[in-house]
Amino acid sequence: MSEHAYKIAGGRPLRGTVTLSGSKNGSLPTLAATLLVEGETILENVPRISDVRTMLELLRSLGLTVEEEGEGMVRVINRGIATCRPAEEPVSEMRASHYVLGPVALRKGRAELPIPGGCQLGSRPVEHFLSVLRALGARAEVEGGRISLQCEGLRGARVVLDPEHRNPGATFTALMAASMAEGESVIEHASYEPDVVHFCRFLTKCGADLRGVGTSTLVVRGVKELTGVKHRVNPDRLEAGTLICAAAATRGEVVVPDITRQDLGETADKLVEAGVELSETASGLLARCPGRPRAVQVTTAPFPAFSTDLQPPFAAVLAAAEGTSTIRETVFDNRLQYAPELARMGASVELQGPRCLMMEGVERLRGARVEGHNIRDAAALVIAALSAEGESEVGVGPYLSRGYEDLAGKLRLLGAEIAPVA
Repeated sequence: MSEHAYKIAGGRPLRGTVTLSGSKNGSLPTLAATLLVEGETILENVPRISDVRTMLELLRSLGLTVEEEGEGMVRVINRGIATCRPAEEPVSEMRASHYVLGPVALRKGRAELPIPGGCQLGSRPVEHFLSVLRALGARAEVEGGRISLQCEGLRGARVVLDPEHRNPGATFTALMAASMAEGESVIEHASYEPDVVHFCRFLTKCGADLRGVGTSTLVVRGVKELTGVKHRVNPDRLEAGTLICAAAATRGEVVVPDITRQDLGETADKLVEAGVELSETASGLLARCPGRPRAVQVTTAPFPAFSTDLQPPFAAVLAAAEGTSTIRETVFDNRLQYAPELARMGASVELQGPRCLMMEGVERLRGARVEGHNIRDAAALVIAALSAEGESEVGVGPYLSRGYEDLAGKLRLLGAEIAPVA
C-alpha cells in the first residue's frame, strides 16, 4: 500500500452541509496569469492543495513575490520575471506547469522547461497548447524531453482548437497569449466550462478585452498592459460533484452551497437518472438518494456533457446500482484504472478495451485494500469504501491532496468514519 492511505468504515449514510473549496482547475491558470499582470494581484478562495503549492513554487522560481495570507488568500507581486527557466522539480510534479510557458515567453522572449509531469491518464500531448502558441506566432520545439519556446511578440490570429475535445487547458493558454498579442484573435471551439468563464472574468478585471465569454467562440483584442486586481476564485464544481456522488453511494443527504445544477452540466442529469434527487434550495444544492441507485449509460465529453473528472466518482455509485451500466470514456485513454480496484471490493466489472467499462451492479460492495492511481480514481475508491460493508484501506498516494482540500475532514463532518493509516 501507499504511505498515504485511509482506513474507512463503510455503511454510514453521509448527512449534513459541506463547504466547497476554490476550484483547482480555475486557480492554476489564474495564478499562472499573474506572470502577465503588472503589480499586485490578490486572490481569495485559493484551495490549499499540493498542486497550488507547486504553482506557487513555480512563480517564486521565476522571480515573483508570493505571500500566503490567511485561509485561501494569496498575494502575488510581479515586478518582472527573473528567468526564462522555471525550477524543474515543480514542473515534473504537475501537468499544469505548462501554463507558465506562454506568459514567460511573452515577457522574456523565450521560455524553456521539461515536459510537465502529473497524473498518468494516457496520451496528453503537449501539442494541445504548443499549437495554440504557434498559431499566435511563437516558435516551439520539443527535443530531448524539453520544450523550448521563442517569440518576439505575438500576433493576433485565428486559433482553432480541437472541436471534439474543446480542451480547457488549450483555451486557458490561448486566452493568456491572445490577451497581450498584437491585434485581434478569434479562438474557435473554445471550452466554456465554468472555470474558463471565471478565468475570463479575471482577465477582464485586469484589463483584457474579451468577447463571447460563455460560448465556444472567443474574440480577444490584445492590450499592452494588464494590471493587478483582487479576485475570488470560483467554487470547485468537481469537488461538489465528488461529494454528491459520495452522498449518492452511501444513500445519504448532503447540501453543497455555492454551486448550481447548471454548473454540473449533464453530470447532474445522469445523477438524477440514477435516482439522486437534486434540488436548488436557499442553502445550496441538495442531493438526496433515498434508496439503491439505478444503472445508467454514461459517455464523457467536454462541458456541458458528462465530465471526465467525475466519471470515476460516479462509477463508485454505479458499482452498487440496480442493473447494468456502461461507461464510455472519450477524453483520456487511461481513465479506467480504478476498475480492477473496484473488483477487489466485489464490483462486477468488465473492461471492453481501455475506454469502455460495463458494470453489473451488486447489492453492496465489501471492504478491501485498494490503491488509487490518480486524483479522481483515488476519490472514487474513497467513495466506494464509504458505501461498502466493513472496513477498507484505501491508498490515495500523493494524488488526493493534489486535487482536494482536506476531503477526509469534510467527509468526517458529514458523518464518515475515515482516518489516516498510522
